[in-house]
Amino acid sequence: MEHEQCNGSYCSLDEPSIQQPTKPLEIYHFLDVTQTDGLRLIPVLKKLELEYGHLFRIRTIATIPCAPSRSACDMSPLLILKAIELQGKPLGMRFMRRLRMLHNVEGERAYSRTSLMHLAEALTEFGLDLAEFHRDIESDTIQLMLEKETELVTDWDVRILPTLAFVGDEEAIKAEGHYEYLIYVSILNELLEQPFEKQEKPPLEQFLRRYDTATTSEIAFIYDATEAQVEHELKKLMLQQKCVSLSYCDGKVWRHLKDSAHA
Repeated sequence: MEHEQCNGSYCSLDEPSIQQPTKPLEIYHFLDVTQTDGLRLIPVLKKLELEYGHLFRIRTIATIPCAPSRSACDMSPLLILKAIELQGKPLGMRFMRRLRMLHNVEGERAYSRTSLMHLAEALTEFGLDLAEFHRDIESDTIQLMLEKETELVTDWDVRILPTLAFVGDEEAIKAEGHYEYLIYVSILNELLEQPFEKQEKPPLEQFLRRYDTATTSEIAFIYDATEAQVEHELKKLMLQQKCVSLSYCDGKVWRHLKDSAHA
């Protein structure tokens, strides 16, 4: 199929995947790591991963608008993220999810270098080697990573952040901006051209254990439930000391208690 890009519509591309995925599809997630709006597809990707993660793998391409020209902007979020990712992509994803939650609570203060460093250092509980992290953040390796990812942004002609690019064996589809969830599912259908089943989502405790933090509205979206239903179930987990809640201006952030006796 061929879709023309116009006013936020998605378009078909001819670029092949850089690397042959072990799963049928690969998804490139281009995002602006410095803006909470740039992270808005994270709940969508969580839901896609839980329901259809057996069909694809995700590659995250973090950038900021001024990065390609290396103009005088604060590159701290990117540098810190890339130094974390050198110790594993899962740690990088956890950092971005926590950054999104922190922004919900603290606003723009979450992007200060001090807050970002504290956020990174808290990942030691998940295996981050701090000494290695501090060495990496000053290394030339980080600059090379940023240059390669900037090239990808240019190669894909990404003009709107966030953007998802779905890559199959013979076709790729770029979806710029934010769409209804079923649009992304329809793209999976189009590229696979064969029936596939939706996986059953895990219980809420397993979800929080996997993703660490989430808002009430995010969980309601992922589980196709009302916020009242989600709050009811999460309060049960809180009474069992399996999670805690943190209030912010638009609702609550829920965090799994890693050291819980039930975890």
